[in-house]
Amino acid sequence: MTRTHAYVITEPYRGNIQGFDVLDLSSEDVLVKVQACGVCTTDRRLFAGKLKVAYPVIGGHEVSGEVVRVGRDVKNVAPGMRVALDTIFRCGSCYYCRKGLDHLCLYSRKGAKIGDAVLIAGGFSEYITVKQAQVFSMADTVDFVEAAMSEPFACCLHSFQKAHLSSGDSVLIIGAGTMGLLHAITAQLNGVASLISDSDAARRDFANQLGYRTVEPSMVIEAKQRNNEGLGFDAVFITAPVLSLINDSLSLVRKGGAIVIYTSLHPSGNVVFDANQMHYTEVVITGTEGRTKEDFRKATALISNASVDLKPLVTKHIRLGDLSEELSNVPSGNSQRTIITF
Repeated sequence: MTRTHAYVITEPYRGNIQGFDVLDLSSEDVLVKVQACGVCTTDRRLFAGKLKVAYPVIGGHEVSGEVVRVGRDVKNVAPGMRVALDTIFRCGSCYYCRKGLDHLCLYSRKGAKIGDAVLIAGGFSEYITVKQAQVFSMADTVDFVEAAMSEPFACCLHSFQKAHLSSGDSVLIIGAGTMGLLHAITAQLNGVASLISDSDAARRDFANQLGYRTVEPSMVIEAKQRNNEGLGFDAVFITAPVLSLINDSLSLVRKGGAIVIYTSLHPSGNVVFDANQMHYTEVVITGTEGRTKEDFRKATALISNASVDLKPLVTKHIRLGDLSEELSNVPSGNSQRTIITF
C-alpha cells in the first residue's frame, strides 16, 4: 500500500495537507507519481466556496507524472512512462459516451474518494490512481510542467471546433488569460487570424510579447471593420466570465458566424436576445464543456511533437504547501498558469 500526502480543501478558504493510504490497484488501474499539476480557475472557485460541493475535497485536474505501478489487465502502459492524465471519468456506456460525446458522460461527476475526501479530480496529491484509458504517454523530451498543460489545451482544441472555422478566417478572443492565449495558439495552428481583447494592459503586453495581436475593448468595434469587408469576425470566443459579453458579441460577428461561450459563470445568469436578430443573421451561440478523449490525444500529440510550445504560459511554480496562499489569489497582469511541482 502506498502512502500519499494531498492538499485537502476542508471548507471555503481553508485547507491543509493530509496523509492517506492509496488502496490496492484494481485490474485496470494505474498508479501515477504526480510530478506537476496546474492550478485552474475551477480550483480557485472550489477554495472560495463558489461551487456547490461537499467538503472535504481534493482538487487538481491538470496533471502529469510518472507511472509507478499498473493493474494486471493494463496494456500499453508501463512503470516509468512519462504521462499526462485525462482526469474526467467516462463510463463508456451511457447515451453520450456511445454517441461519441464522452465529455458529456452522465457519470462524469461521479464522486470518487480517498479517505473521506472527494476527488475533483485529485491531482493535488503526491500519488493518484486512474484507469488506463485516462493515461496518455508523452515524449521523453517534454518536461512534466508542459505536459500538465495538456488538459487546458485539449479543452481549447475542443472549443475551437465548435465554431467550424476554416483556414483564412478571423476570430476575436475576449480575455488574455491562459485560456484566451491557448485559443490564440489553437487559431494559429489552424491558419486562423486572431485578435485578443482585454482591459488589462499588462495582459495585453504579455500576449504581444508572445506574438499575438491585442486590442483594448474600446477599440474592438474599429477592429471589426477590418474583418470580412467590415462585416465582422467569423467567430468570437468568450473566455472572460462577464455575462454581458454574450450580447455584446452579437454586434461583432458576421452573419452565419459563431459565438462560443468558453467560460462558465458563477453565479450564473440569463441573457435576453432579439429573436429577429438571431433569425435573420443565423449566428450560432454555443457553449463548450471540457474535452473528448480524442481532443486529449491531439493535445498530447501536439505537445509531444513540438508543434506547440506552451512553456511560456507557465509563469509561476509552487510547492503543495503553498496552495492556500495561491488559491486565494486571482491571477491578473503577467500572471498566467501556476503549476505545482512535486
